[in-house]
Formats: sequence, C-alpha cells, structure tokens
Amino acid sequence: MKKIKVILVDDDFIFLEMLEAFLSDVENLQISKAKTGEECLRVIDNSFDIVVLDYFLNSENPNAMNGLEVLKKIRTIFPHIKVIVLSGQEDGNLVYDFVRENVASYVVKDDNAFENVRKAIDAILS
Repeated sequence: MKKIKVILVDDDFIFLEMLEAFLSDVENLQISKAKTGEECLRVIDNSFDIVVLDYFLNSENPNAMNGLEVLKKIRTIFPHIKVIVLSGQEDGNLVYDFVRENVASYVVKDDNAFENVRKAIDAILS
C-alpha cells in the first residue's frame, strides 16, 4: 500500500512534536515537519499528499510568510496536495479566505485539535 506523505507546518516546536506523536500510529502515514512556511516550500514536492498548516508561522522570524501565503504558493505549484489548516484563529474573514482557497478542512487549535486533524486526514483518505 502506498505511503501517504504528510507535512506538518507549525512554528510551535512542542506542538509539532506532540501532533507528530499523535499521528504516528496512523497506518501508511509518512510524516515530515517544517517550522516555517518557507521551510515547507523548500522541502515539499510532488510526492506529498497532505499539508497540515498553521496560520501564524512567525515566532522566530517576524517577516515569515503566514499560512494563507504558503497555501497560495502550494496551490500554484502542487494543486493536487490537500491542505488542512490548523489554527487558533477563529476570525470569520480568515476562515473564509482559507475556504475560498479550497482547503480540505479548517481545524481550530483547541483541546480536540489532534483528534480533529486525524479525522480530517481520515476524511481525505476515504
């Protein structure tokens, strides 16, 4: 069975590690991580299936791209890759901007975030 390549993009290193650990028991997932959108765009290629993308990616570099900017670049280069946005932002306009870019799912960073990311991945795979 083909491995499903997923890249997790979040500037919160501890959150990133915890999410990776949570998803590590999902069969057939091959997980990569990036701490910035720029790093994501450097490592991503045609072989990836899913991106789990945070909105704010600027904790280390205040001029870093945000998740929406990264999403638009991914859409241009790799239109087949499904994107799950994972964000603490509940701003309706921002959610709408992501939905307009055809994200597969918008997951709010709350106590159920890991489980909801897993459900979003399951929905893409089914």
